[in-house]
Amino acid sequence: MYKQYLTHLNQDKIQKSDVATVSCGRNPRMTMLPGLFLLVCLSMCVGCQSIKERFDTVRPNNPVVGPAPPRISLEQTSADTLGYASISKDAKVASGVLTVSHDDNGKLATISDSQIVAMVNGNPILAGDIFVPYSKQFVVMRQQLTEEQFTQAQRELLKRDLPDSIERKLLAHALKTTLKQEQVDQLDTILDAAFKEHVSSLLIKTKTASARELELKLQADGTSLEDIRKTFGEQQLAMQYLSTKSEVFVQTGRVDLLNYYQENIDKFSHPAQVKWEEIRISFSPEDGRPAAIKKLQQVMHELEQGLSFDEVAKRYSDGATASNGGEWDWTRKGSLADKNTEQQLFSMKTNEISGVLESPNAFQILKVVHRKDARVTPFEDVQQGIKGIIVQQKRKEKTALVIENLKASADIETIFDNDPEIKALMRDFGKFNR
Repeated sequence: MYKQYLTHLNQDKIQKSDVATVSCGRNPRMTMLPGLFLLVCLSMCVGCQSIKERFDTVRPNNPVVGPAPPRISLEQTSADTLGYASISKDAKVASGVLTVSHDDNGKLATISDSQIVAMVNGNPILAGDIFVPYSKQFVVMRQQLTEEQFTQAQRELLKRDLPDSIERKLLAHALKTTLKQEQVDQLDTILDAAFKEHVSSLLIKTKTASARELELKLQADGTSLEDIRKTFGEQQLAMQYLSTKSEVFVQTGRVDLLNYYQENIDKFSHPAQVKWEEIRISFSPEDGRPAAIKKLQQVMHELEQGLSFDEVAKRYSDGATASNGGEWDWTRKGSLADKNTEQQLFSMKTNEISGVLESPNAFQILKVVHRKDARVTPFEDVQQGIKGIIVQQKRKEKTALVIENLKASADIETIFDNDPEIKALMRDFGKFNR
């Protein structure tokens, strides 16, 4: 049963990634967050360009790249000592990354919000960092699932969302290692100021009187301004690092653009299309054909008398679009499963009505309403777009290389490290489009 809830959360995964990246040039792998939470995060992203401009003022001309962080033993690590214990004032943060565990009865042990589920170069990721957006769904799941089902759902959610969190943490840490401490402090101040501006704007958009009232609304959705500020700041650091390291300077001449155009001509080709209408009279092979022929004769008579095709379709057709006069929208050549119908449509002229087509279970009459011939967009119309595509491809390649280099030297531990297959999956980030 827990898989049904994960499917629902999967469908909702359009918003979580997108929330953090909508204005930063990434193509999202998206989750569902409560409506207000989504609005808050989308609002926050309005000022990304402004944040970048302010960030440029603290970007060092000579970056200070420190040594790789020392490996912190699992026994010595705690979120409190690292300044990340923000899930609850009363919560005790588990020490170190505990691999998937079972209770005395052999059942999976439930994961608490304060449990460290990953360490990235000595920086912890708490389960609550992953679970907060799903707080309301978790309440329902706890009521309707067994404890073991709920725990399994937690782990499936972590398996899905944790790699993205690891990537953000890795990139944010990489940026901070290029800055002096005073620059880090200055950047935090900039992010705080930008976040306050967005909250002020959001108060107007949501018709909320005060930040306190907004906080109460967010808490009702299972999150808070503090949670959003943390995600916002980390995401901005990650994106600023990538934007700095993934800058490319590509010289593209006409020959390069033309070669791309010719090698990818299918992308600029548009097959023929028709908009058409259909009268369909279905019958069963056993005993329905005579009655269908009688109805077909009436159809042919009314069409010969000059009645409009769509009116006759509404009266006699039993096709999928009969109530709409048998009308089908633009149909591309090669897209119809019924090749006999397709061949007929693309051999007809505009406003031409076909003869009767017969299949094993239906009679069919077609009319082409509009048509567009096959064409290829001229090179001159797309050459600027091609230049942008080439630059974007180079940027994606460089971004992937940046992330791969960071992963190669990163010290990453996760809750799943006792399972080799899942352990590899937790490090399989950075492959989606940006």
